[in-house]
Amino acid sequence: MRIVIVGPGALGSLLTARLFLFQQETAGTGNDILSLHLLDYRPERSENLQKNGLLFEEEGHKILCTPQVTLDPEVCVSSDVLFFCVKSIAVTSALGRLKPYLSRRSLLLAMQNGIGHLEEIQHAAFPAGVGITSEGATLMHPGHVRHGGRGITRLGLLTGHTDRSERVLQKTTALLDSAGMRAEVTRNPLKHIWAKLFVNVGINALTALHGCRNGELLRVPSTVAIMEKAVKEAELVARARGIPVDADPVQATITVCRTTANNTSSMLQDVLQKRMTEIDAINGAVVAEGVKLGIATPVNTEIVRRIKELEASYV
Repeated sequence: MRIVIVGPGALGSLLTARLFLFQQETAGTGNDILSLHLLDYRPERSENLQKNGLLFEEEGHKILCTPQVTLDPEVCVSSDVLFFCVKSIAVTSALGRLKPYLSRRSLLLAMQNGIGHLEEIQHAAFPAGVGITSEGATLMHPGHVRHGGRGITRLGLLTGHTDRSERVLQKTTALLDSAGMRAEVTRNPLKHIWAKLFVNVGINALTALHGCRNGELLRVPSTVAIMEKAVKEAELVARARGIPVDADPVQATITVCRTTANNTSSMLQDVLQKRMTEIDAINGAVVAEGVKLGIATPVNTEIVRRIKELEASYV
């Protein structure tokens, strides 16, 4: 099975480390057919990964992984699965680079936060699905990822429902599970995408604005009130779109805050590194959908404004 992981960010690095370690543990036991590649687009970072490897940190233990790293998108040719782990703001440019090397054989699994990337993914000329994960990962610096907490990863198809893509999806799910990431197939990925969006809407931008870890959001009642309002706006939009909402999104968000109390959200990581955030794909996507549906989203609108203001202040 040929797997390419696109993007060595926090999630891409976590996936790479897990699959690399599984590959090493099972070498010589009939699993040698697993071919794993990490595709980067930054020459300096790629060279550093090739030279120094990827440091995987978990529960105080550090393991050096040495996966195959490349800058060449041709590595995607004849791939079975591409874990597409670039930031949502880089989806368009990354897809543009990869499309010439993909075919109906390749299953692309988009792992982005938010919903801003879905339309473009669904219009791809090859089978496309999504991965929704609650695994926690923090990129300490390029080439060093810390596993911040276990969760579940759900994989589901958006397009290309063929016998082959279904088999590849099942096989990929089983592989992740065997590699230590609890995984399952979902037949309704949009439900889970929105469930994760609710949590991201309530946590990511607020941690970035307050410069705090997830659990610290719950210490200030006024912050919790804003969180609740933002999530409820997103829930109204989801229900208007016909998205199934099984659990209370506000309570789910609070629970994630508690269970990932020491995590640094991806948006706070971006702000600390003075990078552009994924606000447009998360809170901004709620605002955009609200406009289409005629639903007011004043709290999310204000959150987006403040994050944009913060981004504009980068020196």
